[in-house]
Amino acid sequence: MKRVALFGGAFDPPHLGHVLAAVWARSISGVDAVWVLPVAEHPYGKPVAPFAQRMHLCELAFVDLPFVSVRTDECDNPGGRTITLLEQLQATHPDTRFALVGGTDTERDLPNWYRGPDLLAAVDIIAIPRRGYDDIHPGALPAISSSLVREALRSGASIDGLLPARVAEAISQMQWYT
Repeated sequence: MKRVALFGGAFDPPHLGHVLAAVWARSISGVDAVWVLPVAEHPYGKPVAPFAQRMHLCELAFVDLPFVSVRTDECDNPGGRTITLLEQLQATHPDTRFALVGGTDTERDLPNWYRGPDLLAAVDIIAIPRRGYDDIHPGALPAISSSLVREALRSGASIDGLLPARVAEAISQMQWYT
């Protein structure tokens, strides 16, 4: 049976923390693939950049990771509920065991999600430690967030060490997030 890690998010924009999380998920869990799934709309109604822009930036961010596929499955997930997406994927990929990638804070909150108990019963969880939540974990990923990146871009601050080079270049060329 194939094992796939589902890594969803706004990716607005995708940053080095996202790339490191995909590598962590593959390395630690031994999944065969990581599917990056930009949301069509933010689950809490927050404004996000257009889907096509975020999709393009994700493709650039993960291009050097052959085990990662950037996918549009969230566009066919009315309501954006994780459990409904999972059920759709299970129906179309019956030979695949899915896992969810998220921070340890997300893992703690999953029981509170829409149909959280069903979700927890249906998938494995790949919990990624990160600074700001798991400071004592020696492998905690850096405290990089998309909101931090957007603020740096808006204010003209340095984004060195925050974005994959191709993503930074595309944002600069297109003058996104300014």
